[in-house]
Amino acid sequence: MSTQTLNIVIPWFRTKKRGASLGWGALGVAIIASSTSVTFAAALAGALSPLSMLFISEALTMLFTVLSFGLVPILSRLARIKKQFWMPLILIGISNSVIAPLLAFTGIRMTGPINAELFIRVEDIVLLLLAILVLGEKMKRQHIFGAVCVLFGVTIVVLRGFSQSMSLSAGDAYILIAAVFYGCGGILYKRYLHHIPPEIVVFSRTCIGLSAFFLASPFLHHTLMQELKAFPMGLVVALVGYGFVSRFLNLFCFYEAMDRMPVRTVSLLLNLGIIVSIAFANIYLGSPIEAFHIAGAGFILIGSVLMELECFSRHKIHFAAHLKHKHRSHV
Repeated sequence: MSTQTLNIVIPWFRTKKRGASLGWGALGVAIIASSTSVTFAAALAGALSPLSMLFISEALTMLFTVLSFGLVPILSRLARIKKQFWMPLILIGISNSVIAPLLAFTGIRMTGPINAELFIRVEDIVLLLLAILVLGEKMKRQHIFGAVCVLFGVTIVVLRGFSQSMSLSAGDAYILIAAVFYGCGGILYKRYLHHIPPEIVVFSRTCIGLSAFFLASPFLHHTLMQELKAFPMGLVVALVGYGFVSRFLNLFCFYEAMDRMPVRTVSLLLNLGIIVSIAFANIYLGSPIEAFHIAGAGFILIGSVLMELECFSRHKIHFAAHLKHKHRSHV
């Protein structure tokens, strides 16, 4: 091989290798960062109301979006969106940035973080059913097996390993309803707004979420500032961790991984976050890990992987990207 060829090939190879290494590193951080969200939210639930948590999460998401893409470019693109797409944007904002987060934050206050992490996975089944009913997707064998595995995993947790009769706590019910609204928002995005850049949809969602907060604040007895003044110093780590790790670092590393790695790899490995989330809840909050938690998580993980593999076999790469983009905005 000539010297000229070496000069051409080796720099390209090093750049490609360095990009892949950064992608794998970003993916690893994204898995860990996303796994802290429910635990930090559970730690903050006793000091902040669901509406205050909504404000913090949406404000941080807006900050990250503006810092990443610029306020002026976002506003200029938003102004060029046709009128027929404004209603889907508003519905997604109400569903995924107002109703679902409020339900999720309320549920986290009333149930354990491990239960919350597992019950929110019902969204996979909601997405599957809505994809069939709304998008005309055909149900394949792997779809059925995956949905059954996820449902069986959730059932194991509800019945505490089949040691109790069927009964849901109020917190568990809130989480399940939140999962339904998250799924509806994801399908609306795919059905009507798949051609619109994700940062525009995220920015619109945060605007709607923050607007809902300011509209509701005058009718509340306790304001955000009052809650922050009475905020325990012992929870500062959880607040900083939630803002920087669970929201900012999570989103940033997710997009970095998506830019440098195949979507199918990112989507598949992000499912491992359920294991990290359960472990982190045990370490940080001391939440006990029962045998039925492990069994339920195992079936949910298997079901999620089966449904992801079905998407890849049919080359639904963009659909998987949209769904995983949506997952990064939860709680």
